Amino acid sequence: MTAVLQWASLVFCVACTLWRLPALVKGRNRRLFWVFALVSVSVALSMPSIYLPVDGLLGGVNLANVALRLSLFAAIFLVSAKIAAAYKSPLAAKLIQGPWGILVLVACSAGILTTYLLSDVRGSSTGLVDFAGQPSVIVYAWFGRAYLAYAAACLVPPTARAALTGRRTLNRISALCMCAGFTLGCLPALLQPLPLDLSGVLGTVSFGAILLVAIGMALVWVSFMRHPVKR
Repeated sequence: MTAVLQWASLVFCVACTLWRLPALVKGRNRRLFWVFALVSVSVALSMPSIYLPVDGLLGGVNLANVALRLSLFAAIFLVSAKIAAAYKSPLAAKLIQGPWGILVLVACSAGILTTYLLSDVRGSSTGLVDFAGQPSVIVYAWFGRAYLAYAAACLVPPTARAALTGRRTLNRISALCMCAGFTLGCLPALLQPLPLDLSGVLGTVSFGAILLVAIGMALVWVSFMRHPVKR
């Protein structure tokens, strides 16, 4: 199931990146292009067939996993700030873009880099599964999920509210997809500390969240094209 969601997420995000390319060239809504591009990179690097040769080029010390994590951080920061503004949620925007949100982002990024340097991760391993027993790698993985969970939690209320309002059907569906995706995005950081082997579940939940949010964002843009805002 995880592999199916990985490929579905990658194909969808790459397609959306290409779809947004003409708009990027014309200087319109560049942020959306970069969000899809960064998520595409992150999802691609979660696959052994892509991760192993890329990490080999980087020295075989799993720097590609660091790139995966930080790319996803950048993507969630860009998209969450945009979604908070689109759904008129000043509180969510403040929690993500304000001093506290920046502090959480910097702390999690620093945690990723610090725990990576403290770990012995010589030898490419997709998802660092070969090093999962190291305490520093466990903390590294939690830092990688913590910021995503924080930003996702900030966006559950505004997207849920939008899904329940009397907007156009397509807008409500897009908000519902994003709300479901952000709700799922909160779970991995909460589930990881449990004394259970949930590696398969965490992967399914994570890629399901990515796919739902990406679909929701694409539907928002489709709705905008069908009903452009008149100035």
